[in-house]
Amino acid sequence: MINDLTNYFYSLESHGIKLGLSRTHKILEVCDNPHTKIDSIQVIGTNGKGSTCAMIANILKHAGYKVGLYTSPHLNKLNERIRINGQCIDDNSILSFIKKYDPYIREFSISFFEVMTALATWYFDKNKVDISILETGLGGRLDSVSACNSKILIFTEISLDHQHILGHSIEKIAQEKAGAIQKKSICLSAIQQDIVTDILNQQAEQFNIKIEYIKSTENHPISLNGKHQLINQTLAVACIKHLKNLSVHNSDIRLGLSNLKWPGRVQKIFSKPSIFFDVAHNETSFLSLYNFVKNFNVKGKLILILALQKNKNISSIIKYLVKIFNIIILTQTNTRNYLPAKELQQVFRGHKTTIIKDPYVAVEKSKQYNQDDCVMIAGSHYLGPMISNIFKISFEKI
Repeated sequence: MINDLTNYFYSLESHGIKLGLSRTHKILEVCDNPHTKIDSIQVIGTNGKGSTCAMIANILKHAGYKVGLYTSPHLNKLNERIRINGQCIDDNSILSFIKKYDPYIREFSISFFEVMTALATWYFDKNKVDISILETGLGGRLDSVSACNSKILIFTEISLDHQHILGHSIEKIAQEKAGAIQKKSICLSAIQQDIVTDILNQQAEQFNIKIEYIKSTENHPISLNGKHQLINQTLAVACIKHLKNLSVHNSDIRLGLSNLKWPGRVQKIFSKPSIFFDVAHNETSFLSLYNFVKNFNVKGKLILILALQKNKNISSIIKYLVKIFNIIILTQTNTRNYLPAKELQQVFRGHKTTIIKDPYVAVEKSKQYNQDDCVMIAGSHYLGPMISNIFKISFEKI
């Protein structure tokens, strides 16, 4: 059944990426405005959104609450995008939603992401969650999640990504993300570049909001790898402290952070050789990956297997990657908008790389290196299905 459901949702991609809230408002109204019946937290930014959402959700789950979690994209199955207390939405619930609302989806030409947002809020309302955590897709001002009127807005690090849609400067991208502030609400933010801070503050001032900028100070034991997770952790804890109507103890925070499983974030998926999977796909996330890998104490070689989608620019961090990885293998995903490995090799011109066009072969090869070697598979969420298949792991359980 899941294949039919997935095909249905992907057929909506023919409508393209549609920024704007009018269609989302229409489909939410048809669904009896489920977003108005649930308190929600919206997370906006470039990097760290999913991790921050997952941390908040896991803390609240351990505090005894029923928590909806809506994130994107998925790694293997569409169901991963919508969860309650870590459990993915079931196929029958998705099918029930489609049967009931498909005529309106067609009539209003609702896009893939807009339907997913409506499905998430409908599912959360139907199951009477106590609170929902919503990850913004693209931008903020015109992203469908911004139609949900969340009481708390969290801005993770804002940097360059999706320039072909949001704009080719940090100013334009920051303006789009700042546009998520559309009413009086609590706003928290990671420390940003000065220009980003100015833009966020200008938007907030229109609603008499003073943004609380959070420095990376929390240092609870955390299950996720990388120092870049510390600011996400600090944002999550700061958010929890603003939920005055919920009872959350320090022990809930510690447990929620220490046993969180959030796949694809420097996730160890194999031993001997050590193999990691990371969804880094822009310059800032690759820099975080570099800072993690450079502290490895590896007896053997460090190997990078890399695939990117089009419109992803990592040229500024090539010098770091070639400095730390002994072997760089370039491949390509089997999805639309993939960047051909030959084109990716041009980004590395002047440096030795090897092309293995078939991503399945490239990923399978990672298990064949020496036991003392360490392999990092990175660059795209779309590598998820192959990794799940080859390493026999599921991304559904968190």
